Amino acid sequence: RLAWVGSDNAICHIGTSLHKVPLARLQEIYLLLGYNRWELLEVIRILGPFPNVRNTLRGDIKLEKKRTNDNREGVRLTIAYNSMVDGTGKEILAGKEDNVKYVKLDIWFASEKAIVCTVPAEDDEGDEYEVNANPFANGNGASILLFVAEENLDEQLEKLRAA
Repeated sequence: RLAWVGSDNAICHIGTSLHKVPLARLQEIYLLLGYNRWELLEVIRILGPFPNVRNTLRGDIKLEKKRTNDNREGVRLTIAYNSMVDGTGKEILAGKEDNVKYVKLDIWFASEKAIVCTVPAEDDEGDEYEVNANPFANGNGASILLFVAEENLDEQLEKLRAA
């Protein structure tokens, strides 16, 4: 479960950004990890007499070890989103390589209970910098995401009426 995030831009970096649609609010984000697989579940509340919507993004992941200038170690995670299951249950495949969405994250801590990651910084031309010397030093934490383990995902989805 995404327990804390520094900014809406960090959420949009990993998700669909559909919570920005008028009258929509992001309720929760859940992350399921498998062997070289990433599955992100977004639960979005539509204001009014409408049911909650669950979008599921699926993709393959690649890991690359990184070292910063001050010898801080981290991992660059690249997610290749190639499938989405929308709120109606319809699966939309990327099809062509041009339609695959690539997302990068820097992982700084990972255990069975928590994952701390940051969105890589970009320069003015949109090119990503190498792993920052101190990714937590930008002052406001806007690029940080904290995921914590959820003991019973099915129960939580039932509570959100998004099972």
